[in-house]
Amino acid sequence: MTRLFVVGIPRSGTTWIGEVLGATAGTRFVKEPDGDHEPFAYAVRRELGSYPVVTPGDRDERWERLWDGAFAGGVHAGNPRDRFVRWLYRTSPVDDRWKSWLEGDETPRLRAVRTLARPLAAAASANVLVKSVRASFCADWVVARYAPRVLHVKRHPMNILSSWSKLGYGTDARQLRGLDDLARDRWGVEPPPSDASLLRRQAFVIGVLLGGLADSAAHHDDWTTVEHEYLCVDTDTRFRALATDLGLTWSEASAARVSSSNREGSGYQTRRVASTLPERWREQFDADAIAQARDEWARFPFDIFPGTVV
Repeated sequence: MTRLFVVGIPRSGTTWIGEVLGATAGTRFVKEPDGDHEPFAYAVRRELGSYPVVTPGDRDERWERLWDGAFAGGVHAGNPRDRFVRWLYRTSPVDDRWKSWLEGDETPRLRAVRTLARPLAAAASANVLVKSVRASFCADWVVARYAPRVLHVKRHPMNILSSWSKLGYGTDARQLRGLDDLARDRWGVEPPPSDASLLRRQAFVIGVLLGGLADSAAHHDDWTTVEHEYLCVDTDTRFRALATDLGLTWSEASAARVSSSNREGSGYQTRRVASTLPERWREQFDADAIAQARDEWARFPFDIFPGTVV
């Protein structure tokens, strides 16, 4: 079994890229085993946070079981217990989940989910492609344990910020404060003041998450890097070349996925007219907003998006 790991930060294009590459011949796509929609991940995140800081050699039973299941094929068990737990979790209010994660106040329904949930199950496949947007500070651990081929997805930070703004990421300020201490300890960067704009706070968190992956990528020269904007031009040809570079076999299903995604969509859908995406952020932000984001990113001791001029 060939293992691949697609990493990026939320709204960087990892789902689109993962779905296309996951449709290549003999490939199983495992979408965010550590994400918001997996019951077992709910339990793990309650212990380790939304962006776990886990380094090679660290041990945690639940954490290991989560990723063991994902890289073994990552399918839902489909038995009565699994279906019941997924129903319990799916029908629990999202606000209750965040209250549990952020405050530790857990409803009886979510307590049952945490007790009954089990990790994803193994399934035979030639290739397993696992994607995550919560691996900024644990990618090294994943690589050390499973030795996957890594695809690091980047996107223009203003396009990421645009998407975060449209979807209201961080409207509850508590969701964006979990990385403050990490930014101080790792780079000596203080978070924005409490009265800072939501846009400035979002830009800060984007910088922290991008920086975590950049730190990992800096000592993994075998990682493959792709920019979302690059794939938005001559999309079919460039996706085919990327698949070949990763050792995957292009298929009719892959081509169909590219074609079906290249149309109007909104929100969390992966449908977009690709050619319109690279410069879309310019339609949303005025000069003041761009200056706020640029000032926030300039405080970090690294380029937020190497080679990109805002």
